[in-house]
Amino acid sequence: MDICKYVLNTDNPPPLSEEDQKLMADLKNRPIDYSDIPESTPEELRKGRLLAIEMRKRKMFSLRIHDSTINWWKQNVGEGYTTIMARLLDEAILHPEWIKACFSASVPVSLRELCR
Repeated sequence: MDICKYVLNTDNPPPLSEEDQKLMADLKNRPIDYSDIPESTPEELRKGRLLAIEMRKRKMFSLRIHDSTINWWKQNVGEGYTTIMARLLDEAILHPEWIKACFSASVPVSLRELCR
């Protein structure tokens, strides 16, 4: 049996048929059925709150950044620019090629070796 793989382009999804549009419209007015979802215990809710708090924790950290770079971020991003910069650093962990691309001859060899 052959396997068929389909990747949905979320930026350009296929148009919905009239029938599908009607189904979607009807779903908006339908109540959600919670009968098959077990009720959370107070302990589960407590653990969930603690996990959410832990995931939001941030540490203060200092970097030396060129004035022109800081000014660019302030002018182009505005309020909250440090939050966006922090998110980029978080995202860089998932994209080691970004980090490798930033290395140059001025970086000590031992650090360059770590990123190979």
